[in-house]
Amino acid sequence: LCFPAMHGRMSRDQDAGCHCHVLGTLVSKSSIADAQTELKKKVLHSLWEEILRFPLVEEEMSEGTLTFTLRNCDKFSRHSIVGELKMSLANMEESFGVAQWECLKIPEKKPSTGHGEVLLSISYLPAANRLLVVIIKAKNLHSKQLKDLLGNDVSVKVTLRHQSLKLKKKQTKCVKHKINPVWNEMILFELPPELLRASGMELEMLSQDGGGQSHVLGKCSLGLHITGTERNHWEEMLRNPRRQIAMWHQLHM
Repeated sequence: LCFPAMHGRMSRDQDAGCHCHVLGTLVSKSSIADAQTELKKKVLHSLWEEILRFPLVEEEMSEGTLTFTLRNCDKFSRHSIVGELKMSLANMEESFGVAQWECLKIPEKKPSTGHGEVLLSISYLPAANRLLVVIIKAKNLHSKQLKDLLGNDVSVKVTLRHQSLKLKKKQTKCVKHKINPVWNEMILFELPPELLRASGMELEMLSQDGGGQSHVLGKCSLGLHITGTERNHWEEMLRNPRRQIAMWHQLHM
């Protein structure tokens, strides 16, 4: 299944100075296949003169679903989704070979859980078999239930998992528990490439009170077994080895 050149029109209020690309995902009865364009400097009208190819047998055509996602990438390699288009291949036969405009839908943002968000970047270094995690900062950690913990030490515990097995855990340094704490701390895990797709991470935001007791302020998980931005982040890392990919993630209990 081939899709030729794409042409995108951006609204004027979207991020200037960013780069963007289109990710195509074909879901059929027997497999999931991805293809993406190269990064382009984002302008009001972006043109990709490329062909995206997806493996597909004719018998599975009627049940296939194709999703195109337009993604931002800023100078810090932080990725965000601008919009997406989902299409059923069963309804596309009359459109094959015809160029047409389609409107992208903005994905629904998950409602805030009230436990704050954490910004981190991840990358995989295949030559060294290393997973590199940078805990950058958090925001909006304050809540009515946690007022008494403000000013205490806060850290992030990162646990590397392979399926249900805990491989290793590491923890950042402690900083004072503010509403928007900053770490900018790097954590390294050794992980063979054959384990990468079936692995994932769990992050826990921990605050320590005056008596040395730890309290969980929130947590999140990354990996292909998760949905939403947590899965998207892991997928972007797999597609872009050696490149730091940063995203915000909501914390929950």
